[in-house]
Amino acid sequence: MRFDNEKKPALGIDLGTTYSAIARWTEKGPKVYQNPRREYTWASVVYYDERQGFLVGNLAAKKALIHPENAVIGVKRLMDDGNQKIKVGGKEYSPIDISSIILKDVYEYAEKTTPGFNPSGVVVTVPYYFTALQSSNTSEAARKAGLNVLGIIQEPIAAALAYGVHEEENLRDENIMVFDLGGGTFDLTIFRLTNEPDKLSFEVLATGGDDRLGGLDFDRELADYIKKKANLNLNGLSQEDLIKADAHIMEAAKEAKETLSSVDFHEIIKPNVLPGQHIELEIERYEFEDCIQHYFSKMDMIMDDVLEKASLSKGDVDRVIKVGGSSRIPKVDELLETKIGAGKVFGNIDPDLCVAEGAAVYAAYLDERLGWNKEVEIKTATAHALGIGLGDGRFSVLIPSNRRTPCEATRIFTTNVDNCDELDIDVYQGSSKFVNNNKKIGTINITGLVKRPKGELDIVITFRINQQQTVSVTVVQKESKIRKIESVKLS
Repeated sequence: MRFDNEKKPALGIDLGTTYSAIARWTEKGPKVYQNPRREYTWASVVYYDERQGFLVGNLAAKKALIHPENAVIGVKRLMDDGNQKIKVGGKEYSPIDISSIILKDVYEYAEKTTPGFNPSGVVVTVPYYFTALQSSNTSEAARKAGLNVLGIIQEPIAAALAYGVHEEENLRDENIMVFDLGGGTFDLTIFRLTNEPDKLSFEVLATGGDDRLGGLDFDRELADYIKKKANLNLNGLSQEDLIKADAHIMEAAKEAKETLSSVDFHEIIKPNVLPGQHIELEIERYEFEDCIQHYFSKMDMIMDDVLEKASLSKGDVDRVIKVGGSSRIPKVDELLETKIGAGKVFGNIDPDLCVAEGAAVYAAYLDERLGWNKEVEIKTATAHALGIGLGDGRFSVLIPSNRRTPCEATRIFTTNVDNCDELDIDVYQGSSKFVNNNKKIGTINITGLVKRPKGELDIVITFRINQQQTVSVTVVQKESKIRKIESVKLS
């Protein structure tokens, strides 16, 4: 029997590029919290106000239009480097710091709804296409916000869980495509859902995506088009005026994008975008679609690639779940109908909220309060290839992308320098043939090698990935009596 604990819930947080949401499990299913303005989502914007300190959400987004230099927008795109510096309010912060501010603010809104609020923990979401480093930095941000992290879950898996809850009485075995087009990333994941009397199983068949493709990119393309169509003169302006103008034009583009999802044209009226310059023009839907056509061409190719990896034809996909605000763009439905077929989009869950709902389901499951009479089984696959960097800058793959986990692979390497007694083995994740284009997720330092001419020492490296997406790297060098094991968390 399902049960609810309002004061000590297990929480799910969707930390989005543009919007975030928080939910808990109840006896009737997942419930998304509202903020005091009765909104279910918060803008993932951080603004520093000298009087009030850090502000988060829609108010922060509005203030950012006036003083964009005091705001951080789209920090999720910076999570691949937790050490980079973001200057705001005269001080420097890391992407982890800024993300922790958002997470803490979202959590505190939920806390204010219930006296004696003391959650057992949280599950935070990340895109499936995130690397190990990006996922690890997200988890660190949650801990820095003072949250007890029960786990990290990939967004398409969360969406699939939300679907499973909504359709609990009607579930059948089917192939599900999760089309996740948010503000910052595009994730495409195909699952095989198997509904047994005692088990609900989600098996990842294939995944793909682009962590630099989303609503923010659409906004930028449309903003550039608006500048040209409005014949704005940017010559001779100060840097401050240019930054402010850009913020206002981006806001106009965002409003137009959202409106054009439901109507064929949108009128933009923005007085004094630049000193003495105004915007008054009409944008038609086809103009917006022309601006972003190259992104849809990318998504088309990614869909082909993922279907091929899953060994499926478009007719084999039974259901499509749309996730993310940008999935509401009508051109998405056209793409899905062309690639997958008509009438397959599941419309009974909110694309803005289903990830938070699914995270809450998973949190309740981890905290053993879900109350289902079924086991939830999630079978994952690697989103990126894993391997090591070679001395010439090439990426040597041990485990390719889309390999079912758990799995392992072993390769034999050797030294490329005479008489070296120490070396660093850099572990990378990515799809490029060269390490410079991939993400380094760890370094294993090996000392005490017996000195030999280059090429005469066999160094045996084994990668193992378990069901929890942890990579275990074992390095063995027999003559030197070395056996070293280190672990890297992938999610």
